[in-house]
Amino acid sequence: MRIAELAARHGLQSSAIRYYEKEGLLGTPLRKNGRRVYSAESAYPLVLICFAKQTGFTLGEIKLLLHGFPATTPAGVRWRRLARKKIKELTAMIARAQAMEKMLGSLMRCRCRTLEQCARGLSKHMREPGGGNRSRLKFSLEGTCR
Repeated sequence: MRIAELAARHGLQSSAIRYYEKEGLLGTPLRKNGRRVYSAESAYPLVLICFAKQTGFTLGEIKLLLHGFPATTPAGVRWRRLARKKIKELTAMIARAQAMEKMLGSLMRCRCRTLEQCARGLSKHMREPGGGNRSRLKFSLEGTCR
């Protein structure tokens, strides 16, 4: 099959398939009259790529899944190794999102008249992790403006 047909089967643009080839996720297809020709089996790695992307894996992680293990490594072992790391990342993201939601809820109760007044109130609740790096200021969840 041609690249356009392969792409259409997976809801992709042909350029995405060419990009995956360039990045080493997909092997180089055979060529006939200068055009890429794909076998039915060449769609399997694309199925894995699409599924892994939908599950939140980066292209680097997908490349590791496909090519970063010895050929004898079972699929389940590969998925478990990547999934453990991804679950840790998601857990941290969820915690950050919950903290943000709590802070935004606190902002919904703000009664400050000016942003300066708000900044003064918030500055009382700032923590400075990492010893002095002002670009990483964090606010305690209890800090609300009045």
